[in-house]
Amino acid sequence: MKRFVLFIPSLLAVFPSLFIFFKNKDVIDIPFYIILFLLFGIGTTLFLCLLIFKFFIKNDSIAVVMSVIAVLAVFYYGYFYEIIITGFGNFSLNRHIEVILIWSGCMISLWFLAWRIKKNADFLCKIICIFTMVLFTVFLIFIAVDNVQKILSKNSKIISMENAEEAFSLDYVNSFLGYAPDVYYIVPDGYENASVLEKFFGYDNREFFSHLEQKGFVIIKNSESNYPNTLFSMPATLNMEYMDKLIADPSLDSLLVRKKIFEKSNVSDLFENFGYQYVAIASDNTSFSGDEADVRFGPNLLFRLFIKPTIFDPFSRRFRSRILNAFNSFNEASALSSPKFVLAHIIAPHDPYVFGPNGERIGINTGAAHSENDMKLYLGQLKFVNKELERAIDVILKNSIRPPIIIIQSDHGVSLPDSYGAENVQDARLKNLSAFLLPKKAENLPSSNINTFRFIFDYYFGTSFGLLENKKK
Repeated sequence: MKRFVLFIPSLLAVFPSLFIFFKNKDVIDIPFYIILFLLFGIGTTLFLCLLIFKFFIKNDSIAVVMSVIAVLAVFYYGYFYEIIITGFGNFSLNRHIEVILIWSGCMISLWFLAWRIKKNADFLCKIICIFTMVLFTVFLIFIAVDNVQKILSKNSKIISMENAEEAFSLDYVNSFLGYAPDVYYIVPDGYENASVLEKFFGYDNREFFSHLEQKGFVIIKNSESNYPNTLFSMPATLNMEYMDKLIADPSLDSLLVRKKIFEKSNVSDLFENFGYQYVAIASDNTSFSGDEADVRFGPNLLFRLFIKPTIFDPFSRRFRSRILNAFNSFNEASALSSPKFVLAHIIAPHDPYVFGPNGERIGINTGAAHSENDMKLYLGQLKFVNKELERAIDVILKNSIRPPIIIIQSDHGVSLPDSYGAENVQDARLKNLSAFLLPKKAENLPSSNINTFRFIFDYYFGTSFGLLENKKK
């Protein structure tokens, strides 16, 4: 037992990264042996630090207890931050600097307390040892349950759309326009409808809309999403069917299944059957990784594995770089050979808020507009997203030999503070942005996400899906 205790700080240090890896292993394109090598390096470093610590303190138990507290301080900060933000999101406690100060104070207090009761260090070591064994036991149970769920999810029945499995030749596609247009579906996550921005944020989005209209876009003023969150809205939109009909067996519905049919959908299958290449631009691997695409632009999870849970995460600027890289990816994506279907999920203006109106750094703020201050931060980030969308559109049009189809459509709106009333909060969450740039003028454009691709396929590709009744779920 005494020898095992010496390895506890190392085990606790590698646990957060190990947990994140197994939770996301299906979308991590890094060989497991590389992960093990890096985790071994972290564990070995911690073990050597413990030996040095033990050399000066001359007490194994105290050295282990103090080392464990240091490991918690560095490697478990991210979990404390999530608890604080989740539990106190409506308060001002939404900046990393405040949480870091509280966390540091707690860890220093624990360190001081452990030193004061060092006579009981052996007992503390036993408690820590039991906790570690329970932690890894629960982890192994999690892996087992997760594997069972994945086996069951393979049996979930997804309703295929009519003609979805039928291969069409490009000649068939060309019969209407004379060519196969590139199709861009750009999803700025949580982008609010203009009516809500004007009513509750006091902001007139006319300047951005004027830029779009000058480029030929049609803005759908009464646009609405059918679901209030991403992993319902996006699978339904990209499979052109409501979720309660899309998944035949509701008992098998899960985040894993919804993510699966977001990544690989009836829409992407249809385009591939048309001879298109599927191109994904991802900015947040949690909801959309783009791993099922033929060509992928997006963040690597290796950084997230080792940095996100730690106290170094607030200084990594990963949110800014992911969003900026996603927008910059349109340069390469638009230059790829045609025809192509480009699905871009941009995790902004959704929180965390990391951009001011002109792209300036404002720290990392999480709150999803649940307070008046969050609303100001949301609006600032939205203004920055406007500029980046304008730039992306200019790049796409410049690199397009023939007129493309470009759809800018958010998956849902923003969450207003509860003080605005339940009806207004729900209404704002479902209202969204929809803007269409189409090669030939079309009438009666759909006002809900569920019908977006039904309309595009019927009008431009000769299918006969028809439109569904607009429902709010």
